[in-house]
Amino acid sequence: MSTTRNFLSKKAIIVVAVLAVGALSAVLVTSSLAQATAQQEQQQQQQRMMMWSGQGMPQINGSVSLANEASNFINENVNVSLVEAAQTAQGQLTNGTVFGGHLGVVQGYLVYTFFVANTSNQTGHLVVVDAGNGNVLYTSEGQPFGSFGHPMMFGPSGGHGFGEWHGSGKPHWFGGGMWR
Repeated sequence: MSTTRNFLSKKAIIVVAVLAVGALSAVLVTSSLAQATAQQEQQQQQQRMMMWSGQGMPQINGSVSLANEASNFINENVNVSLVEAAQTAQGQLTNGTVFGGHLGVVQGYLVYTFFVANTSNQTGHLVVVDAGNGNVLYTSEGQPFGSFGHPMMFGPSGGHGFGEWHGSGKPHWFGGGMWR
């Protein structure tokens, strides 16, 4: 009887082992197929994106160049230089000093945006100047230098930095930090 039991238990072990190997094989095959399908779909999506973005095709020459049109638009509509706009922005504050600025779009308008500081009272202001006519469109309330996320340092060994502006309004990225 014990020989029969040993034989049956060996058969059961073999059956369980065969089933386990079969199940494991099925899981591995399914996983491999899923991974291969995902990779193929990703490659097809990348190819479609390249096709739609114009990558991977020979050079074309259309009739409307966005780069040229944007350049022409700026040349035709920016009537105030960066230097003139910076002087206007600086004049908005007593003891004002412009520490940075750029040409960009704010609320759909082409403008110069400047960070103007009054070092005597340790405050900074956001000044927005119209690029077309040079009018000041906005001057923020002064914010203490400490509200920029890290202290500002001035002098030969120190630079200047702009962190997060904690004023009211919508966020505006400027000089590496966000203005509000």
